[in-house]
Amino acid sequence: MKSIKSIILFSICISSALFSISQTREELEKRRKEIQQEIQDLQRAQSEISKDKKAGLSQLKLIERKLRSRYAVIENLNDEVKMIDNTIFNDNREIYRLQRELDTLKKQYARTIEYAYKNRSSYDMMNFIFSATSFNDAVRRVSYLKTYRQYRDEQVGNINRTQKELSVKINTLTQDKKEKGQVLLEQNKQKELLESEKKEKNQFFTKLKSREKEIEKEMAAKRKIERSLQTSIAAIVKREIEAARKKAEEDEKKAAAALASKPAELKPATTLSAAPVTTRKVNVLENTPEVTKVSVGFENNRGNLPWPVDKATVTAGFGRQKIEGTSIIEDNIGLTIQTVAGSNVKAVFDGTVATVYDVAGSQTITIKHGKYFTTYYNLSSVNVSKGASVKMGQSIGKAAQNDDGDGEIIFVVNVESKFVDPEDWLKNR
Repeated sequence: MKSIKSIILFSICISSALFSISQTREELEKRRKEIQQEIQDLQRAQSEISKDKKAGLSQLKLIERKLRSRYAVIENLNDEVKMIDNTIFNDNREIYRLQRELDTLKKQYARTIEYAYKNRSSYDMMNFIFSATSFNDAVRRVSYLKTYRQYRDEQVGNINRTQKELSVKINTLTQDKKEKGQVLLEQNKQKELLESEKKEKNQFFTKLKSREKEIEKEMAAKRKIERSLQTSIAAIVKREIEAARKKAEEDEKKAAAALASKPAELKPATTLSAAPVTTRKVNVLENTPEVTKVSVGFENNRGNLPWPVDKATVTAGFGRQKIEGTSIIEDNIGLTIQTVAGSNVKAVFDGTVATVYDVAGSQTITIKHGKYFTTYYNLSSVNVSKGASVKMGQSIGKAAQNDDGDGEIIFVVNVESKFVDPEDWLKNR
């Protein structure tokens, strides 16, 4: 009885483990498809950018992102192969266990058949019953013979069931080996594509080097625009902080005046009490419970905010970056995002429009989310105004074109006056 329970428990554990592995493999396959879709989107964006035939940093960024995505696909396939190998190992172990169990069951059944053959005559059976010393003994012997027949039937059932399990497991092993072969083929295909893309990057890099001085001029113009944008955002944040501080001071004066104007008997008695326990640092921009709630909501959605445009391809990342093999240096305050010209630009979270303004001839919107600010630069049109309340996903304007005729916006995130990497706040794509 104990052995049967052990076998059942072992089978349940194996089934659970295999289910877990299967689920993980499904997740890996899903992730691989997502990355491959991302590569297709990058390839499409690269084709659009390269129409002018000039080698630019935007194209280089796309090629580099495509390479990183290709590496991610290959790594994903490596993980998939490891999981299939683990499944094959478990399959082989289970087949070995079932084969041994089947051999044992067959030997036991053979001994039973041999015994039955030696005592096959009806006379022997009847003699076994009638040789009982009492009626109760005879009943017990009849019961024994019935149990013995049932035992033989159970033996046959166990053999048939084990054979079926063994057959299923062998089929599963065959299927797993077939899947492994397909994954390995896909992996080899991805490695070939990777080598091709590496060559593409090298060839493109040669073109880029020939335009280095020209690109330096383009970068200088871009840096000038970004400095103007940075200065404007800093001024807006400073103005909002000063306005919030001034309002807080006025509120304190009004509260003090109201308290002083009350009759002495109505003034609250001075009592000593414990300081309120707070887990959040006081910030002048969070001057009401409603505004604080917006700030907290923005924080809690870190890494999960929607992108400001539906079709988004990052062509320049945040921060200081040196282009390998050149003297070109980028230092970006936000993300440069390629999209479809004229497509909707949307607020990434609830907030209030701090201002709508012009930077280097392009319309710009800065939205306040408590102590956080998001800025959307290079809009061809806007459909909100200063002081308006906006909701997450609400359209605030349209994306304009860049100098090459492609749709493009610059998206910036601030924590008060500090510029931070927007990709840390947006959903993974």
